[in-house]
Amino acid sequence: MADLLGDGNVKVTFCLTIADISSPTATECNAGVDLQTVITKDGLNISPEQAAVDNTALASRDETEDAGTVKYSLELTVKRQEDSVDDIGWNTLVDRQLGYLVVRRNRPHEDAYQAGDPVEVYPVRCGRPNMQPPELNAAQRFVSKLFNHTAPDTAAEVAA
Repeated sequence: MADLLGDGNVKVTFCLTIADISSPTATECNAGVDLQTVITKDGLNISPEQAAVDNTALASRDETEDAGTVKYSLELTVKRQEDSVDDIGWNTLVDRQLGYLVVRRNRPHEDAYQAGDPVEVYPVRCGRPNMQPPELNAAQRFVSKLFNHTAPDTAAEVAA
């Protein structure tokens, strides 16, 4: 049995337009800005938070609950680049920018999006970049909180 490795096998793209988040086209995904080369190794933070719904009845002797709505918290920790032309994270994830965060896992990040690729698509608005405190022997970084303003499709498939 072999572990499925994430090393180099996650592609993260910020796209300005996607017509159908359940089946974004390869053209739409490939037209976006790839960010995986400037996101820190632990900087892709997508956390679903599911609310609990109390479904205990008056006659119940035990408290019970069921799964409720889901809210996604999305944050990217991004390395700043010395040359402003290469500072793609800083230039792309600007305050209040609308777009779509597309995440593909388990294929080399260098591979272009292709029809049939499973992807996660999050309609987002960028929050204000939050510069992180300087650290010795570390790149300058900022955190971009992304607000998931519309329900995502975490099981989308790239269309031709």
